[in-house]
Amino acid sequence: MEITYQAQEYTTDDTFVYAHFRISGNTASGWSILRNDKKLLQIGPGYELLQTLSCGICATDINRRFLPFELPQVTGHEVVAQRLNTSDIFAVEINDSPYARGDAELDQFCRERLQTHCPDSMVLGIDRLPGGFAPYILAPVKSIIPVHGLDENTAVLIEPFAAALQAVTASPPEDGDEVIVLGPGRLGLLLIAALAAYRSSTGIKFRIGALGRQNKNIALSRILGADFGINISHNDQPNFSKKYAIVYDTTGSTAGFETALQLAEKEVHLKSTSGLKMCGFHTLTALVVDELALLQFNKQNIHFTWPGEKRSNNAFFLSQQTADLQIEKNDISIYTGSIEDGEQTLTTDSFKKRIPRFDIAVVSSAEEIDAVVRPSAVHENSLIRPRGAILFNGDAKGNALLAFINNGGRLRTSRCGDFTYAINILKQNPKTAFLLQHNLISHIFPATELTTAFDYAANKKSLKVIIRH
Repeated sequence: MEITYQAQEYTTDDTFVYAHFRISGNTASGWSILRNDKKLLQIGPGYELLQTLSCGICATDINRRFLPFELPQVTGHEVVAQRLNTSDIFAVEINDSPYARGDAELDQFCRERLQTHCPDSMVLGIDRLPGGFAPYILAPVKSIIPVHGLDENTAVLIEPFAAALQAVTASPPEDGDEVIVLGPGRLGLLLIAALAAYRSSTGIKFRIGALGRQNKNIALSRILGADFGINISHNDQPNFSKKYAIVYDTTGSTAGFETALQLAEKEVHLKSTSGLKMCGFHTLTALVVDELALLQFNKQNIHFTWPGEKRSNNAFFLSQQTADLQIEKNDISIYTGSIEDGEQTLTTDSFKKRIPRFDIAVVSSAEEIDAVVRPSAVHENSLIRPRGAILFNGDAKGNALLAFINNGGRLRTSRCGDFTYAINILKQNPKTAFLLQHNLISHIFPATELTTAFDYAANKKSLKVIIRH
């Protein structure tokens, strides 16, 4: 099979240029991708050629030049597509992995159901694999998810809705909780809808709030399922004596995160960051990418796992400053030393038949947290397994986040979500599906007007901007 097309590529100077593409091959033997008659990618079997129907624009697309991946590239990862010469539509998961390709041999990440964290994976429209702002894409065969009759304008929201729902399932409210979403913009509104749908499907009784600065978005929060909204004007401040069980921070700002720490009673769920230094830390963005938790060191938290996980923590890394701590747990291995020692330990035989990461790290300072999350400048691997935890045992030294942790607070993070679960939740809650497509999508542009669409998407007055092929 061979197909040729023109597509606009995003460049380092935040503009688009047209390029000519030729894709040839098949699912069984692999594919060749040429850009302007030069080889761009040669990929193996397990990918299917799809025709793109729609693709949403998100903050990652708008700020793509700041990510550590090569440009130019055809971006776009919130994709709805169809098989060639068919009418069935599919949402496309963005992460390439041995599992997604249907490989016979899975790596350890896939074996432990962490396929979205495989270190060598490509990412549709973000890392190498051309994305949904082109009229055709190549997608791993198990990433092509039927939407079961959902409208196309709902289906194009599956990727961001699944990511929002991941925050809810990672930090689930309990009966009697009052939770609040900071920053009810594009992501925050999706999170409110996810909370409302989760409440309806599970029967758990909790109240949902929204805190923001725009009357329109506060009103939309109520439409999408919030029980109350708080509008912060330039002259008003939130009532910090009022505490919420869980604060979901979608603001992506230092000020928003600091507000979340002040308002949270039990937990802050960090869903969005700016990529810049926040609250004294350089690696909070990486913390979100790896879906790590930051908790107080105590007997309970040494057993930390994600909701629904069936595993135990048996590989602990203790920094030099915490090496004397006693951990009362059977059948564990404890490694101590410098960060460099920790990296070296991960290459030993002890980690050959498991994810080459520690389950838990125990540290005593902000600097050690940064070093554990990104110990090396030459790779993006943490010392800790995805969805693992860093336990803090030290002096906060005036750091607001560490003071929150020392008071028993929890910081949780999340990234991509489960498309099948998200689709099922929307099927169970058709009202939510209807409200999302009719209230969140503010503009639809043809693919030929991609530059104009990006201009609209970058304007905070817009909500969700969609490209249609």
